[in-house]
Amino acid sequence: MFVWTCSRRSSLIIVMKFIWFIALIGFFLPAFPCLAGTGSIAVFPLLDMTRDANGVNPKLTGYLRRQTELRGHKVIADKDIMAFMVRHRIRTLGRLNTLDIARAKKEIGADMILLGTICQLQQPPSATVSLSLQLIRTSDAKTVWTTTRDLNQADLQSLLALSDPETLDDLFEVYFPELLQALPDTIDVNVQGEEKLNIASIALAPQHVQPGRMVHCRVELMTIGRTTDDSQGRKASIRIGDATYPAVLDEEENRVSASWPAQEKEGDYQVVLVVKCPSGRQDKAVLGRYQVDGTPPVIKMNLIGRELDGRTTFNRFLTIMTTMPKPEPVSKWTVTVYDAAHEPIVFQEAEGQVPDRITWNGNTSSGVAAPDGDYVIRIIAWDRAGLSAAAEQEVSLRRAPPEVSLDVEKTDNQLTIDMNNTVTTPLLYWWLRVVQDGGRIVSSKDGDTLPASVTLELPENSGSSKFQLLLVAQDVLGNKVQKKFNELVALSVKTQVREIETESQWLEDF
Repeated sequence: MFVWTCSRRSSLIIVMKFIWFIALIGFFLPAFPCLAGTGSIAVFPLLDMTRDANGVNPKLTGYLRRQTELRGHKVIADKDIMAFMVRHRIRTLGRLNTLDIARAKKEIGADMILLGTICQLQQPPSATVSLSLQLIRTSDAKTVWTTTRDLNQADLQSLLALSDPETLDDLFEVYFPELLQALPDTIDVNVQGEEKLNIASIALAPQHVQPGRMVHCRVELMTIGRTTDDSQGRKASIRIGDATYPAVLDEEENRVSASWPAQEKEGDYQVVLVVKCPSGRQDKAVLGRYQVDGTPPVIKMNLIGRELDGRTTFNRFLTIMTTMPKPEPVSKWTVTVYDAAHEPIVFQEAEGQVPDRITWNGNTSSGVAAPDGDYVIRIIAWDRAGLSAAAEQEVSLRRAPPEVSLDVEKTDNQLTIDMNNTVTTPLLYWWLRVVQDGGRIVSSKDGDTLPASVTLELPENSGSSKFQLLLVAQDVLGNKVQKKFNELVALSVKTQVREIETESQWLEDF
């Protein structure tokens, strides 16, 4: 009886420990996603379109690699990825063709490939980062996960400004963990693709296309199926989802070519080559994917200058700020300045993202100073599918300094000076000094508006002394004029003093 009781208690203890152990495993299992068998991930260098059309950003690629590792995934060494890219002469970032995807699985053991594009990267004080990522399964070249996310410094500012990000690195520490939150913890990496054809090369273009535009592919085959009677009279076709498009099969050249209109619905589409034999056997191969994009980008422009008469006005240089409310990769952009006759006087184009800041110095493309007047600045940006967005705004260029005229009248020991400005730009200030020979200042006046009338007292018993007038005026744009007259008393009514100096500066072209 005693032995039985002791054995029963031991059994109960063992069962309780087992239940506790199972519960403990269940608690900690979500913290280790790699245990679910997601497989290895090759994080390829990020395409940085803020630099140029094929720019690379090692720093942000490093952030992405570390965050992928922190989520428990096995990440392939970057040196192995770089060696793979060099070996196969992969010079275009942000995308891979199906052949290179298959090679990555075989040569570097990649179960998944993580590709990304940096759409926006802006320094403080308005730090911004925006990335677009896609995770590709190498067994069937299928995109299994995508995300696009942007974060601005202002999004993280707290009420008391405590621990707010001050640099881009501070922003990255918040951005990258959240960027990969939706990355699947478990993905079946053992899906077998349909490829049975021995493919030498694949050309599929464009990678991004508008609805209804033509997509073209050209496939070079090392062989097509078996060398039997069944190989005669075969036909090729392209299959995209449930749709099938005819293809031309050249048996002698071992080449397949096809063209078809892109789908009307936006999305990511996989292209499959199907070669059908007379016996009914079908050989298939995944050729790649393309993106149908029917939504044009959005770009906004903000001019930094002084508002005069309903227009942004400047005299030396104009700062043009650009933003994209929904950041996305841009293939090229142009900026044009039109005069009042709508003739372009400045034109510039470049590839890659639109700069956050563009400066115009008021010169034409030939380096000649543009005349004062009204102009229109227009910026156009094209996305990778060829869709465009435009923003334009009117500006005024005013370089003319104040044109101050003086009417002087002398009575006894008093001088009355009436001043007027014929230039319409508002003044910031003016001042005048009357200097007696010997350098002594005998009178001074200042103000901020014209016309104005001032009365100056000359010293008594000045005799044959000569008086010099110095005048300085500056408008609100910074245009400045200095004038001097050596024989002030000799001035007659409506005599205009001569101008001796006008300050101005020209800046370089865009």
